[in-house]
Amino acid sequence: MHWNNPIPVVAGLVRCNGQYVLARNASWPQDMFSFITGFLENGESPESAILRETEEELGLMGHECKFIGHFAFAEFNQLIIAFAVEAYGNIKLNEEIAEVKLVAHDQLATFDFGHLELTNTVVSRWLKNA
Repeated sequence: MHWNNPIPVVAGLVRCNGQYVLARNASWPQDMFSFITGFLENGESPESAILRETEEELGLMGHECKFIGHFAFAEFNQLIIAFAVEAYGNIKLNEEIAEVKLVAHDQLATFDFGHLELTNTVVSRWLKNA
């Protein structure tokens, strides 16, 4: 029997040195930026997973994560578990990330995420409750 359960994915809205780090996946078009994401590994908590992804994808050490919310991403049958991550260090991108943009808090509120509706939803929730 196949239940087609959603796949848990963590998402991190990372802030380092007072600026939010928005990333462009290497397979995405120019000017399309979002937060970082990754799959949970076997036995890993969502908090540990997003701290690991922050280090793997951005080269930053996350030292605090705050739960933003969970969001159904039906298009890919995923459950997105989103966190705001405070990090430190120097950005060093892995092969998954083509580039990053650093934006201030007020810029994040007006940043154009284009058709990435879920990104808009997560960021709006964070800004409303931050």
